[in-house]
Amino acid sequence: MAASYWLLPAAVLLTALDASWAADANWKDKLPQQWDMNDAKAVLADSPWVKYVTPEPLRDLSVSERREGGDWEAGIGRGVGLDALIGLFGGRGAAEALARAHVKPRPPKVMVRWESALPVRAAEQIVGETNAPVLDRDHYAIAVYDIPTPNRWNLAGELKGISFLKREKKKNLKPSHVEILRHADGTATVVYLFPVSAEITKGDGRLEFVAQIGRLFVTQSFYTGEMQLQGQLQL
Repeated sequence: MAASYWLLPAAVLLTALDASWAADANWKDKLPQQWDMNDAKAVLADSPWVKYVTPEPLRDLSVSERREGGDWEAGIGRGVGLDALIGLFGGRGAAEALARAHVKPRPPKVMVRWESALPVRAAEQIVGETNAPVLDRDHYAIAVYDIPTPNRWNLAGELKGISFLKREKKKNLKPSHVEILRHADGTATVVYLFPVSAEITKGDGRLEFVAQIGRLFVTQSFYTGEMQLQGQLQL
C-alpha cells in the first residue's frame, strides 16, 4: 500500500497525507488511551491547555530603588558596553549610545501550559517528554517554559508571592509553592502549584494566570468552557 503512494501525482499525494494526518490528529473525538503520536503532538502544540505569550518587561528601577534593594544590577537594561561608548562622548553619538544602553530587546514568546491536565500528562507520556515536571494529585499545576530567570537563592519563595490565578467573582487563588527547573542556557521552566482544595469548576469561566518572573510579567487566560475532554473539565 505504501509503495502505491509513489504512483500518485504530488498534489494528490499531499492531499491524501494531509487528510490522513488530520484524521489521526482529531484527538477531541478520542479518549487519551486511543491517541497516537500525532494526536499527542497536537495537544501539546495547540490545545486549550497550551498557550503562547510574549512576556512584558517591567520598567527599569531608579537608582534609589536599586540602592534600597541592595542590587545595583536589578532592573537595568542590556547596555552597549563601555567599549562602544569610547570616542562618542561630547556629541550626538553619546546621547544615542546611552539611549541604546537602556533599550531592552523584546523577550521571545514562552509557552504557558496547564501542566496538571489529564490530556497534557497523557500526551507527554505518548511523545516521551522527559523534561515534564513531576506532579502530585493535590495541586493544579501551570508551567511557564524556557523563560529567562534570575539566579537567586530564595527565588521560588519570591515568585510564589507575586503570582496568582484570577477567577471571576472569587478570591484570587495563590500558589502553595513554586518549583524552578533550570536549564543550561540560563532559562528555566517555572512550575506554579495551586491547591485543588480550592476547587475550580466549569462555572468559573475565564481563569487568568498572572506572574512576575524577574523583570518579566506574564499573564495568560484559560477558559473552562474549552478545557474539556469528552464533556469533562480537565485541570
